[in-house]
Amino acid sequence: MDTYIKNIFNNHPEAAKSTLIQLRELIYTVAQEQNLGAVEESLKWGEPSYNTINGSPIRVGFKGS
Repeated sequence: MDTYIKNIFNNHPEAAKSTLIQLRELIYTVAQEQNLGAVEESLKWGEPSYNTINGSPIRVGFKGS
């Protein structure tokens, strides 16, 4: 995991951080199981974003109240 993305996750409350990390793992697992190719992990608008060459990007984040 990229240092910038790790810092984003670490700045969230523990419950949100745990859920976001699980979601990240699920994205990578599904991409591998479905032979979608490499997953590009980057920051978009301050949130982790996941994309494959033929897919639509998925951004994940937490908006606290």
